[in-house]
Amino acid sequence: MGKPDEIIELELNGVKIIAQQLNLPGYTAFRVSFDSPRPSIVVARANDFNAARFWTSIPEGRQKEAEGVGALIEKYIKSKK
Repeated sequence: MGKPDEIIELELNGVKIIAQQLNLPGYTAFRVSFDSPRPSIVVARANDFNAARFWTSIPEGRQKEAEGVGALIEKYIKSKK
């Protein structure tokens, strides 16, 4: 993915999203902040029991947001390669 501590700025539906990659050995994770009242979230890549990769929130509970924001981050990074 990106570099540790890299900051990515994205926009979705008029909401600015700022994602900063975290330096967590063995994980791809980002702290994500919004310019709306929505609280920040940490999203991380994980593997399910079939070894399929997916985005999840830390702590759990905001899965839908994690999947959406994670997909945006992944698309951004792939576009930069």
